[in-house]
Amino acid sequence: MKLLITFLSFLFISFSIYAQKNTSIGQISGIITDSINEPLPYATVVLKNIKKEIIEGTVTEERGNFVFTKLNKGEYFLEIQYIGFISIEKSIKIFDNKKSIDLGSIELKEDFKALEEVIVKGEASEVSLKLGKKVFRVGKDITTQGGVATDVLNNVPSVNVSPNGTVSLRGNSNVQILINGRRSGLTQAQALEQLSADVIEKIEVITNPSAKYDASGGAGIINIILKKNRKSGLNGQVRLVAGIPDDYRALGNVNFKTKKFNFFTNLGIRYTNYEGDYSKKQETIKNGVTTYLTQNEDENRHDDGKLFYFGTDYYINDKNTITLAYYRNETEDTDTTTLDYDISTSINNKTSVFTLGNSKEKRDYNQLEANYTKEFDSSDTKFTIDFQYDFWNSNKVWNLETEQTYPTKIPIAIIKTKGITNTDDITIQTDYKTTIAKKGQLEFGAKFENRNIVNEFLAEELKNGSFEIINGINNKLNYKEKIIAAYTQYNTKINKFNFQFGLRLEATKVFISSIIKQLNLNNNYTNLFPSATIGYKFKDNLSGQISYSKRIRRPSLWQLNPFFELKDFTSRFTGNPLLQPSYTDSFELSFNYRIKKFRLSPSIYFSDTKDVFQYETVENSGVFVQSPINLENEKRYGFELSGSYNPLKWLRFSGDFNAYNYKQTGIINSSDATISDKTWFVNLSTSIQIPKGIRLQTRMYHIGKRVNVQTTTLPITYMNFAVSKSLFKNNGNLILNISNPFNNSKIRENIVGNNYKINQIRNRNAQRFSLSFVYKFNQKPSDKNRSANRSNRN
Repeated sequence: MKLLITFLSFLFISFSIYAQKNTSIGQISGIITDSINEPLPYATVVLKNIKKEIIEGTVTEERGNFVFTKLNKGEYFLEIQYIGFISIEKSIKIFDNKKSIDLGSIELKEDFKALEEVIVKGEASEVSLKLGKKVFRVGKDITTQGGVATDVLNNVPSVNVSPNGTVSLRGNSNVQILINGRRSGLTQAQALEQLSADVIEKIEVITNPSAKYDASGGAGIINIILKKNRKSGLNGQVRLVAGIPDDYRALGNVNFKTKKFNFFTNLGIRYTNYEGDYSKKQETIKNGVTTYLTQNEDENRHDDGKLFYFGTDYYINDKNTITLAYYRNETEDTDTTTLDYDISTSINNKTSVFTLGNSKEKRDYNQLEANYTKEFDSSDTKFTIDFQYDFWNSNKVWNLETEQTYPTKIPIAIIKTKGITNTDDITIQTDYKTTIAKKGQLEFGAKFENRNIVNEFLAEELKNGSFEIINGINNKLNYKEKIIAAYTQYNTKINKFNFQFGLRLEATKVFISSIIKQLNLNNNYTNLFPSATIGYKFKDNLSGQISYSKRIRRPSLWQLNPFFELKDFTSRFTGNPLLQPSYTDSFELSFNYRIKKFRLSPSIYFSDTKDVFQYETVENSGVFVQSPINLENEKRYGFELSGSYNPLKWLRFSGDFNAYNYKQTGIINSSDATISDKTWFVNLSTSIQIPKGIRLQTRMYHIGKRVNVQTTTLPITYMNFAVSKSLFKNNGNLILNISNPFNNSKIRENIVGNNYKINQIRNRNAQRFSLSFVYKFNQKPSDKNRSANRSNRN
């Protein structure tokens, strides 16, 4: 693999040297905008000669800018096209005394006659390959409408969300999830299920992130960009959802923009039930006696939620902007769980045990953000300062009653637990970007993050009329993390080549303490993280890039916390305070190809991870304890192919396929854990547009078998269906969603140890049915929802 990368780099550079021999004198540049002077990214710009023959073509960048270089003197024609706008053509001449032609802002007018014709085409989600990342524009995939962020992620090429909510990139869960380019409490645990799909504009998949991004995430970064409407005046939308199991939601956003201010707000309430079921069969051999356990668990979760997000952009002048915003998401979860146990041995009769659990958890997540952006006379020079303060609180109480139901009915235990978590996270980041040597772009910046987490957990059992602490489980854990980072990166374009090189420095200081359990750990480390990407544009419809980055995976609090929650007396999870960070070297070669009705994006990749995380299961007196450990190494070789095909205007197919081999080495339970295996997964979608504004969409997911030394996870195959009907002259939509209709989105695992084996099935979410109604006001089909244009968010 390394030999292939070296050869391709040499080949790319050789092409570059050869291309530079063809010298010429001039260039043509400009910025494409709409009628309110907002830039139009991804507009098509075609350069033609005097005979109207195509010489070169390109698409505009995020800021709507484009440039053609190395042009001979003479007359040219420039044609500009954008869906929903009237195409224009300009005549341009380059002379000896006028070599550089800057056309400034070029305004496109909306084509209202064509708008109705392009609605279907414009609704499709699209993938574009940019330097160092793939950008997935969400569009209007109706299988996600009325859903949440994890539903959207499941439709993104390379990304998979398991039935228990774990997000992985190319089958690797070591992925950093960002919101608008920054770490957020919204990405932790199941918090993504609280983020509505309606507020997401696009998702960036960055498998080899550049130095400007945090180094966390060995598999890469998933950056969720939220919508922010940039259209003048008052506009917005309202969504109402009803579903089975009970799922009632009301969501709305309103935007009002004037010359000096842009006010935006999102509001939502929900009342939602979830159903989960779990089963387990377990055999344990001890002193020649086999113990059999059959366990069934029914879980009924209920969430009440409220969210609001409001803020404003203040345009001091054309060069200076201030943004202030506040987000709050509060939920109250009320869950009921029943567990039935049948226990028997090879020498005596069966015993049956029943546990009833009730829990209530109150959570509130708050995010305060501020941004100052300074633009200079040069359109490519920008300075930003970002401040973000996250604070969230969680208070959870469990009440568990366990009794023997067979052969006689006997109370066994009444247990209650209480868990409290409080987090404060302050981030300050500054970035500067400027153009040097005409085509080069230099970026550098610094970041400081300070995170404090306090976690308290208490477990008590009723004995002799009063509650007593169980096995000393009464703990207060303090977790402090400080990260100081600085980066610099440079990118430039030489003919058809794009180069980007960067270096990031991160100094991390982690302190964990617990007075009750006498835990006091310090872990300080400083690392350099280089990155490099070389891109080449073979043709207008074919581009490729080769990239490298070094990444880190830091243990999370729950992976370090050695104190556990009690719910199931046969199994527990406990963190490992000695868990060390893992480091990954990642290489990738990828291409993006378009021709008429096809789009293909193939990639091959390789990653080498030291101190990789794995989970170890240990049996102790009939209780199975799972905890994370460091294995020595994991090597992964993979191939990925994503694409789409539009054979007819009303029919579209899309999907992605990923297959990889992996080899792990290390020690588990004092035994050699070396293992080699391979797996694959696929995501396929079909979208059909039929008359009278009706659309049908299906998605099929398959995840192949995965194996490590202790655990075999069996394949999973499941489907989603959706149908939508446009109403009120396309201002409204009615959507029916059917998620996991056959209830086969289940994790099935076989765990084998020296003296035990466990077969278990986990089904966190059963099938769901929902009906949504969406209405947009004061919006034309061509209106664009765009994210804030800030350097550290793109």
